[in-house]
Amino acid sequence: MLDVHAPHDAVRTWKDFFIHIAAIAVGLLIAIGLEQTVEYFHHRQQVEEIRRSLAEERRINGVIFTSACNEFRRYAPILLGSLQTLSYLRTHPGAPPSQWPGRFSFYMLITRFQDSAWKTALQSAALGYMPRAEVRTYSDLYAALQEVSDESLAEFHAVIRAKSFMLQITDPSTFNSEQSVQAYARVSDAVTSLYLMGVGERNVARRYSDFHSPPTDMEIYALIPPAPAKQDVDAVREIAAPMNREK
Repeated sequence: MLDVHAPHDAVRTWKDFFIHIAAIAVGLLIAIGLEQTVEYFHHRQQVEEIRRSLAEERRINGVIFTSACNEFRRYAPILLGSLQTLSYLRTHPGAPPSQWPGRFSFYMLITRFQDSAWKTALQSAALGYMPRAEVRTYSDLYAALQEVSDESLAEFHAVIRAKSFMLQITDPSTFNSEQSVQAYARVSDAVTSLYLMGVGERNVARRYSDFHSPPTDMEIYALIPPAPAKQDVDAVREIAAPMNREK
């Protein structure tokens, strides 16, 4: 803080009094102006530091995103193969693994995006000095990435439940009708979460050009057939277009 001192000469006339008051007012204005200038440049520097941190975190999340999309492509055929195998064993009980159309695997990669820089930014007063549109862009991106992470975690829990059930019986070919239905339902839960995760990845890549290699519509809809009719997809996109432009 800057101190403002009045003149030390004695005040003898009204003119001296008003000069005295004016000196104090000008001094206060100068002090306030200097303080606000220093504060402005301080927050401006903080904003630049926040931008650099967010840019680095975004680059890292881009790498994580590409890995997550690759994991989608790796694991989707395995889960589909598991469902096909369970369906096959219903009509071919006791069939050896060599005849199964797919295989069972409960090993998967959990996707977790980094958000420490964003959480730090939210706690900083300097965020108020950033343009609102820029803050909203960051907020929307982290919300979209969180949705993908949430579905990845939901998929992990579904896979664990399926694995726990399958471990109760060492040979899936010996499933009775009820066990087969239960196993199919548990694997289907994992497929649903992976499907929603793929949709989230696709939506992120459509909105942010630096997030690459999302699952295609064909890859996503292969998980939950039948695929929607093309006219339905086009209609939904047409309805959503104004909302996307508004964002």
